[in-house]
Amino acid sequence: MNKERIPYKEEALSSLSRREWKRALQSFQKHCDQEPTDLRSRLKMAELLERLEKKKEAIEQYREVAESYARDGFLLQAISVNKMILRMDPFEKEANARLAQLYTEKSRESKHLRLLPHIPLFSDLSEQELRSMLDRVQSKTFPKDTFICREGEAGDSLVIICRGEVGIYKQCPEGDERWIRSIREGDCFGEFGFFLDRKRHASVKSQVECETIEITRDELEGIIKIHPRVQEVLEDLFKKRVLDNLLALSPLFSPLSLADREEVSKRFRVLSVPEATFVFKGGDPSHCLYLIKSGEVEIFTQDRRGKRVILGKLGSGHLFGEIGVLLNTPRMAFAKTTQATELLELSKEDFDDLLQKFPRLQSVAKEISSKRLVRMKEAISQGLVERAKESMV
Repeated sequence: MNKERIPYKEEALSSLSRREWKRALQSFQKHCDQEPTDLRSRLKMAELLERLEKKKEAIEQYREVAESYARDGFLLQAISVNKMILRMDPFEKEANARLAQLYTEKSRESKHLRLLPHIPLFSDLSEQELRSMLDRVQSKTFPKDTFICREGEAGDSLVIICRGEVGIYKQCPEGDERWIRSIREGDCFGEFGFFLDRKRHASVKSQVECETIEITRDELEGIIKIHPRVQEVLEDLFKKRVLDNLLALSPLFSPLSLADREEVSKRFRVLSVPEATFVFKGGDPSHCLYLIKSGEVEIFTQDRRGKRVILGKLGSGHLFGEIGVLLNTPRMAFAKTTQATELLELSKEDFDDLLQKFPRLQSVAKEISSKRLVRMKEAISQGLVERAKESMV
């Protein structure tokens, strides 16, 4: 009785698991003869040729795979494979030129399609500019569960994920590390260090084996000089990430999913408030609540004798003004900036709509407001006690 023929690919993978490199290569070759568009198998074949020290054949196979990816519009995969060629032969610079040519040709043919929706850095570069950039990016591979960078480390380069998925984590005021989001192939990170202070503002950990390409600040600035629109796109990404980080760490909005936080973020508008400016005063109507993007706001009230009672000074990430909005009452305290401050303002109408859309927000908001009301009463009572002590002296 004849046994059913095992597909060549299965034979190749089985030989690969047994570390039988020559047999695996033979099976992959037969499979690729039948399925020439299976680029992953052709890539495995190139890796085996390299392992078997058949350098010239390996480079030729890598080149064919890279060019196929570029012709299909998958630039990141093409760059990744091309870096394997350059690792084997650093003088193979014409490979980058060929990739740039193929990709720009594909882009012109498909100009109405968004081939690279998450990598605007590449989208409008000319063939010559793309070639120049490809010559300078660095490719790295990270095993699963490896920290690519840690919050607080030096770093101002932009890192783009060619393959895999990573998790973004931020340190909370309470001391623990909180997951913010996961990003995948085609997305990037590092824009905070680029725009702010040359430091990593989050920890990034590979969730599967990942491959990245990294572009230094100097290279990015060179590209921006030629293409100013690239900076606009990066700034837009930066603003969205800043807001999502604030929402993810906010006691009010952190219970929401990433998709829900994106919906919430669309409702905020940015306000720039000068130093020593009242955001609102006690007795004012409660039209909005605020999230501090940067700067500082002093919250205070007055006791029965009109003396100021400081309730706290709030910095980046803190929410205020929600009590009056939630209870539909006039302002119960004063809010004044102590320095130039950027606020994110959410109108009462938008907040009420969000409460209807995400009922969980209502219970969290009530809990936060109740605690603040208690602290406010305690602060006022303590102020009265201190005044009484002063009058007895």
